[in-house]
Amino acid sequence: MSFVGINLGALTVKAAALRGEAATALVLAHQGRPLEVLDRLLATPQFADAEYFAVSGALGDTTEVAAIQRALLETKEVFDAVASLGGESFLVYILGGGRIVNVLSHNKCAAGSGEFFVQQIGRMGLGLDEAIRGSFAGRVVPLAARCSVHCKSDITHKLNRHEAAPADILHTLHDTMAGKVNALLEKAPGGLRRVLLIGGVSRNAALLAALRARRPATEFVVRPESAWFEAWGCALLARDHPRHRRPQTTRPRPLDRLPPLGAGAAQVTVIAAPPDQAAPAGPLVLGVDAGSTTTKAVLLDPATRGLVASHYTRTNGDPLAATRECLRRLAEKTGDHPVGLVATTGSARELVGAWLGTAQVHNEISAHAAGAARYDPAVDTIFEIGGQDSKYIFLRNGVPIDYTMNNA
Repeated sequence: MSFVGINLGALTVKAAALRGEAATALVLAHQGRPLEVLDRLLATPQFADAEYFAVSGALGDTTEVAAIQRALLETKEVFDAVASLGGESFLVYILGGGRIVNVLSHNKCAAGSGEFFVQQIGRMGLGLDEAIRGSFAGRVVPLAARCSVHCKSDITHKLNRHEAAPADILHTLHDTMAGKVNALLEKAPGGLRRVLLIGGVSRNAALLAALRARRPATEFVVRPESAWFEAWGCALLARDHPRHRRPQTTRPRPLDRLPPLGAGAAQVTVIAAPPDQAAPAGPLVLGVDAGSTTTKAVLLDPATRGLVASHYTRTNGDPLAATRECLRRLAEKTGDHPVGLVATTGSARELVGAWLGTAQVHNEISAHAAGAARYDPAVDTIFEIGGQDSKYIFLRNGVPIDYTMNNA
């Protein structure tokens, strides 16, 4: 007989199967579709013969507190607290006499969470294992870690200006996460000698090292079941009380819907990108947008302002390397053609401008206005949706007179 416990988390679906005393588990990211992923997971051979179920999480019938409590009893170990380190939030369960007596949580800002860390290493072009290893070579640097929007901007600027190495950013992000966990642990009454870590982030060796550095007197324990602890607890509850032959889940409340954008297609004028023109005999104009997420470069004919060549690539935390790639690709398209004027914009505009030896360094607001007015001189409103932030720009006679950006 097999019993399956399921935890529907904010970012992943975790399932654990008990057959006798043997436990197996699977963890899958759900990308906002937990029930679809659950159906796919239960169709795998590992869970196809399941007989009884229990489900925890926002859409389940079992509380996570009950699942964690049951799994704790099964460990037969003594802990003072359990720290649940999930992708979206961190929680600390305070224990008394082996039972959960209080739950502590941090604020809901994403900065300092596991998913925020994954997003930032993706922007730097690193895999998770590579980022964790690289963190050990870094040092703590100042970051605006209280707000995710400001923290992302701070990371971008420090990397662009070479004020911090990637290893320093990685180390600081781990230190920030450890600080959030420690702030919760400090709220616990009395001393915490032994703390069990659960959740997907508990497998992060760099975070574990940062926690131990902050609390050397506390023993942090990671068990083999830690990454799927709640699911294990649900499986144990299903074995204790075998009631449900199918997973008991609730459908999320449907969101209010607006008409699809396609309904307003008649009100939209799409300006097609013009084809590249042949390079003129004289020098070209080079424009580089060294953004926090992507880097773009174009070559223009100064007489017609027509596009001769362009290239678009990811910045990956190194705007100079991205700019070099753009220049190499432009040269492949146009050959060894002279350039008479260079201008830069974007978050790394000063750095790239200095490297290219130009004084034509412009902020993105002005660059957006000039580009939009080139296609429609009467334009008065621009909405720009970028990888790092979004902007609203109001123009009068082609001149930006108001804008809003980065409202967290």
